[in-house]
Amino acid sequence: MQRITVLCVGALKSSWLTEGCSVYLARLPHVVVREIPASRSKDPHKQVEDESKRLFEVLRKERGVVWVLDERGKGLSSQALAKALGALRDRGVSLTLVIGGAYGLSDAVRERADRLIALSAMTLPHELCRLLLLEQLFRSETLLRGTGYHH
Repeated sequence: MQRITVLCVGALKSSWLTEGCSVYLARLPHVVVREIPASRSKDPHKQVEDESKRLFEVLRKERGVVWVLDERGKGLSSQALAKALGALRDRGVSLTLVIGGAYGLSDAVRERADRLIALSAMTLPHELCRLLLLEQLFRSETLLRGTGYHH
């Protein structure tokens, strides 16, 4: 089974998001969410810098592929995401998906990415991105297995 790590800045603060993420994580035993602490700085640039340093500490140890969620990334259909995940799975490659904090990610984190992807052309709260990403990972899994979740 392919290991997928979702690396997130900050903890979820809303119970409805926590509950939604828990539902999908229960259906995706090979997916792990790892949270790094959000910066406490009041300065947005300092927040991005602090959080990016923390992300790099984790990413340095990752041996697999790294995809970063970013508004500058390429949008994928659910089918295209499933196909890309299936190709990684078939090669036995682990995947780390990175979700930045409230003010995004540094250029250095983007440059570390093997791929930049966007969940939407719209700007979304980073906490909501986690839930949407987990749903899309579940949808991809059902597409790859050929079960009836995706219409």
